Amino acid sequence: MRPLSICIFFRHNKKKLISNVIIIVVAICFVYIMECFVASIVQSIYPLDANRFEYASVIISTEAVPEISQEMIDSTLSSENIERTMPISIQKINFSVPGSSTHPAVLGIDYSDLSYLSTKYKIELYDGRMPEEGTKEIAVDWNAALNNNLQIGSQVGSDIDKTQPLNGTYTVVGILKSDSHISIVGAPGPNDSTLANDEKGYFIFPNEGCFEAVEDEVTAFTRQGLYVWTLTLYNKAFAKNSQTFKILDTMVILVIVVMVICLVCSKYAQYFSRKSEIGVLNALGYTRREITARIFREEIITNLIGFIVGLTLAILLCKIILAAYFDSIGGTGVYLYGKAAAMSLPAPLLTTIFTLIPLYRLIGRFDAISIVEDN
Repeated sequence: MRPLSICIFFRHNKKKLISNVIIIVVAICFVYIMECFVASIVQSIYPLDANRFEYASVIISTEAVPEISQEMIDSTLSSENIERTMPISIQKINFSVPGSSTHPAVLGIDYSDLSYLSTKYKIELYDGRMPEEGTKEIAVDWNAALNNNLQIGSQVGSDIDKTQPLNGTYTVVGILKSDSHISIVGAPGPNDSTLANDEKGYFIFPNEGCFEAVEDEVTAFTRQGLYVWTLTLYNKAFAKNSQTFKILDTMVILVIVVMVICLVCSKYAQYFSRKSEIGVLNALGYTRREITARIFREEIITNLIGFIVGLTLAILLCKIILAAYFDSIGGTGVYLYGKAAAMSLPAPLLTTIFTLIPLYRLIGRFDAISIVEDN
């Protein structure tokens, strides 16, 4: 007996094919876009805080230790693992994307250290000039400038916007580009007496190949009452504070489960409505295994088409909506994301599995003769 033709079935049942494909496409688009949305938040926020710790660790004074003593610095410099220390003043500027926000660093430095800092952090002057030392001028990181709608000549600070953590009013004189996303102000400098305790600190730059050793040495300063930030400590803090992203991931998993249940119920109802067709095939001599194999091929082809079309459409939507929207405010829009594709796969895969298991039992219960006589 010739095998059952899938092509002939689809040619005569285009509406069923299209409706089944649309259901899979919608499910995949939703899951993929949700995962890319979460990834866009993370990849927009994380680099603005974390990247500067890839080049140096930071120690910051506190109320318990308002001044970092010269003896402490000299003992740090004596370590063979450390290349250089640099005094800094530390402020922050707002940065917000849909779903989250952060505060990239704004530094005041001794201008004798500017060349070294620029080289170490690969800071490029994109537009304008560097602020003059001792002035209320600022060279803003390109991403922060775009996010806050700043350009050369703009003013920014808490005097203008109370939600802005940047103290006073600063005039933008330059736009900087670097992976560290550091902004630089002319004042206050690291030795300014008006600085609060948590606005003074030091960069600790490791020698090549000594990054982890310096992290361990710097972390020991916490026992002396100082704030310490290293890449390892920041990653731990970021993971701890990323519960929102984990909640969104959990929601996506729950959505997948609900979608699979809905898809399976829909598929099961469709095949139940085709009991006369299945009964005729049974009466013609096709076994339950052959009919199930044909339905399996139907499911595989339908879900494969839905997966390919859904994934393609989801990538295009993410590129148009997420990438464009996040990029326009200085963030990073994600539209090619392996995890999102992997999370989209269970919908068609589980639908196929959980449709065939009960369907195989259903086919065995059909009385072919009664179905043919009823028709």
